[in-house]
Amino acid sequence: MLTLSFSTIPELVRLLSLLGNEQRLAILRSIAIDEKYAREIAEELGISRPLAAIYLRQLEKAGLVEGASRTSDEPPYLRRYYRAVPFEVVVDLNVVLSLERSEDETG
Repeated sequence: MLTLSFSTIPELVRLLSLLGNEQRLAILRSIAIDEKYAREIAEELGISRPLAAIYLRQLEKAGLVEGASRTSDEPPYLRRYYRAVPFEVVVDLNVVLSLERSEDETG
């Protein structure tokens, strides 16, 4: 299981902002058990395919999702399938106290 870590306040804010979006959480839930490609996810959640693709890239960049390209017998012939990576986030007061302030805050 991936344990997400952060060392600065801005890093924690970015992570919480990413996870604080209802549609991104719905995507994680959708691909927690079975991998799917962007169009399947978009149709299931009632969002546009481009928006689903943007959210999937954000989640993949954060390490919460893994993507793999595969060929198919029907169009589109090349599909990128996504699955959620098991993860945990631990945030308590001790973690908050250990975070470094950003350059802007110390300035």
